[in-house]
Amino acid sequence: MPISRTLLIVIIAIIVIAAVGGGLAYYYTQQRKPQKIVIYVIGKGVHPYWDVVAAGVERAEQEIKQKFGVDIDAEFWTPTKEEAALQFSQVDALIAQKITGLALAPVDAEAAVTYINKAIQQGIITITFDTDAPGSNRPIYIGTDNYKAGYLGGLAAYTLAKQKGYVKVGATLKVGIVSATLAAQNARERVQGFMDAIKKCAEVDPDIKGNINIQFIGPYEDKGDVSAAVSYALSILQAHPDLHIAFGSNAYEGPAWTQALKQLNYPPGKVVLVQFDVTSDNVPPAWEGYALVTIGQRQYFMGYYAVWLIYNATKLGSIEQAIKQFMPQWPQVKAYDTGVDLVAKERLELTAPTGEKIVIKSLSEYKREMQGLGVDPKLLGLENIP
Repeated sequence: MPISRTLLIVIIAIIVIAAVGGGLAYYYTQQRKPQKIVIYVIGKGVHPYWDVVAAGVERAEQEIKQKFGVDIDAEFWTPTKEEAALQFSQVDALIAQKITGLALAPVDAEAAVTYINKAIQQGIITITFDTDAPGSNRPIYIGTDNYKAGYLGGLAAYTLAKQKGYVKVGATLKVGIVSATLAAQNARERVQGFMDAIKKCAEVDPDIKGNINIQFIGPYEDKGDVSAAVSYALSILQAHPDLHIAFGSNAYEGPAWTQALKQLNYPPGKVVLVQFDVTSDNVPPAWEGYALVTIGQRQYFMGYYAVWLIYNATKLGSIEQAIKQFMPQWPQVKAYDTGVDLVAKERLELTAPTGEKIVIKSLSEYKREMQGLGVDPKLLGLENIP
């Protein structure tokens, strides 16, 4: 019996509806299926400093997985050498992979602008940490206020040099500086802050009233090469055996200065050495009394906050909403200062000629504080500090 035309139309309609409905159901099921979140946090070179950042990244990943049960992969990566070309090559590769988010500590702040902006244009949530690239479209920087940190170090250096009798009317105060590369925003700001603080102290010091010659020897750029840092430190000390203050703007330069001082038989504390970072490499110079001031960054929280912020951006739908929740004063302020601590073997409380109070915590005190914040002392090289 032939099928009526009406019945045939009904049958076709049912088949079409079923097909379309099934297709839509499949489409929306796939669309709503949570996608894997891939976040890369990129450092600048191989050093224990970056191991601490990596630990913060790992902790954030674990917390997010445990709390939300999401599929997230937060990775820390750093080039084998502090070279912009090596770092940016990896950034390019990650952009091509269309990862979810990127936190970058640029080796070269100006050169990084192109890569940061490219990542943002490709829809990758991109921020900076540790080292900023303010000329880029990055929405936020998470890390140390590097000028302020260098300035604090300079206040302490001048005040300690004065206690040692190095600051006198009509005298020359010799200050040696070794830095990585001044193309890096953080190094440039630290050096400038350090120098400005020393000059400011000399200007307002009522005992000398500016009647002192400050001789800055450097900054010499070691380009991230430890052996070059040692070589520069040795050269400065050999040319200026009466050096009063020494400064290293990057973590490995404090140990480099210490190695040079030991090699030339300087006793601990003869030169007022100010170094950056509390790591397994930097604790011995502080404990032995060579580094009289260590500027301890909170890099653990740079990695930790970076991962959480990028994840929250995926959850809230935009990086802007995530930042506002994290830092209400944004966008008027686009930098989150993770802070620093001044550290030495023994606790010191000083007053700089500017009237500013300087608190230098003991290594033991600093260890307890970091433990209270959830940071494993081993990550900072403090496990053997009583």
